Amino acid sequence: MRIKKCITMAIILLSATTSGCLSSDENELEKFPSFSLSDEQGNVHDNSNYSGLPYVAYFSASWCSHCKPVLQALDDTIPNGQLIVFNKESSEEYSDMNEWKDRMESELERNLSHPFIHAPPLSQSLNVTGIPTMFFVNSDGMIEYSMSGIKDKETIETYWDDLS
Repeated sequence: MRIKKCITMAIILLSATTSGCLSSDENELEKFPSFSLSDEQGNVHDNSNYSGLPYVAYFSASWCSHCKPVLQALDDTIPNGQLIVFNKESSEEYSDMNEWKDRMESELERNLSHPFIHAPPLSQSLNVTGIPTMFFVNSDGMIEYSMSGIKDKETIETYWDDLS
């Protein structure tokens, strides 16, 4: 089983070098930046909400139609309370998180229990340029992996399983 996991990780690492970005280096882990932001319901989320838990910080934008399958794969994989959906788009016309969440629930034909948070300054502090971008954060608040671009459910599961 361990050999299969190593082979899978090697294939993923090889594919990451040709499509999107993937990084992890145990010696140089970076702390996920401090944040305190309100979600679509007005609930405040900050780093302490996720203390002691691994989580995924997913950055996208409401207009990103090619990001929808990644959100679906994340919703299928990441447990409730361990995925945060961040909007990187600073334009006011794309800042309505209720509208975005409602539309995603309708298009994905499911309820999404993850917070949708307008967070352009946070995305800038992390140098998020492409979307979708995901940060896999360990239970100590350190970024274990980051990846950009379209990733399938199997890839997401592999990195989540390694993190949790």
